[in-house]
Amino acid sequence: MISMVFGILATGVIFYISLLYHSVSLALLGYASLVLLGLSWLFLRYRAAKVTCSLQIPIAIAECGVPVNVQLSVQNSSFLPCTRLKYCLGQNSRLLRKKRAVWIRSGTALPGENLYDHTLVFENYGSYELHLKKVRVYDLTGLFYIKKKINSKGVIQVLPNMQEIGVQLTEATRNFFGDADSYDPDRPGYDCSELFQIRPFQKGDKIQSIHWKLSMKFDDLLVRENSMPKACPVLFFLDFQKQKQKHAQRGNAYLAAMASISYSLMDAGCPHYAVWYNGKDAMRMRVDDEESLYVFLRIYLEEPFQAHTKDLLGAYQEKYRGEPYLHTVSLNEKLEVKKNGEKIAGLAGADWEEKLRGLELVL
Repeated sequence: MISMVFGILATGVIFYISLLYHSVSLALLGYASLVLLGLSWLFLRYRAAKVTCSLQIPIAIAECGVPVNVQLSVQNSSFLPCTRLKYCLGQNSRLLRKKRAVWIRSGTALPGENLYDHTLVFENYGSYELHLKKVRVYDLTGLFYIKKKINSKGVIQVLPNMQEIGVQLTEATRNFFGDADSYDPDRPGYDCSELFQIRPFQKGDKIQSIHWKLSMKFDDLLVRENSMPKACPVLFFLDFQKQKQKHAQRGNAYLAAMASISYSLMDAGCPHYAVWYNGKDAMRMRVDDEESLYVFLRIYLEEPFQAHTKDLLGAYQEKYRGEPYLHTVSLNEKLEVKKNGEKIAGLAGADWEEKLRGLELVL
């Protein structure tokens, strides 16, 4: 649209000079320019109506510093090819609230569907929202274009690298009892609502544990063993608030420490609740295996990081009243690691990776 305005202004200047110097040739040039502008305008309106674009992300998980491909899909429903197109692709980092936009030029869009690959490299951890905002459709001369708005979005998550840190679990933590929705697959317990296994009657078993229906069916005394709930003895509080763009290193250190602590607790056999504040309420997610760890990371990276004055522990106890736990571990935006409210480590500084490797948790 701007190029069309410049074209109109240039045509006006040509007419003005032709009148000023009484030049017939310049007047003819001005009329030719008007015809060219009119035909270009009609052609661009037709072309913009026949072109639709969308953003496609084949792989929504990326590594920091490693190129990842996104695809621009162009559907050209006209019988003429588009020789020149430019796309505006916006990137929004949810961790740093950092926005940027780049213009991408594609090749000729033939009639039908066209796919163009574009490579992106992310230098920081976190969740990135990609937004295909608009496209410039050029005419056959390549001088004039018209903008068409597009609203196609996608998300790419750059997961932090996880390091194994030292975690020592005491007997109280390993044998922590409490109600839970998950059960130990290796040990029987006391929860009669969930069946662990059926086995033959042994000396010392209680008569109340005999499964009489199955015993009559198989003509042998069979005992029902109940399941052992896998309660979470540790609460892992995450309190990273909105940071300035210049604190990208601190954001990377926070996400790497958060993922490393949760991974190491899980790897040591310590189920735990990751707890954070989403702007309205305290949220939690149970982590006890690799699958739940990656689900938690993907959900947490989607949360908006914002400043607040909420007491996470108080909000958690108010929401989940009566649920027992043994220890709390917290990580804040200052990269302070606390155990039961007492600071045990500080990870701030350029050597945060070395400090993270030296971190030890005794729970």
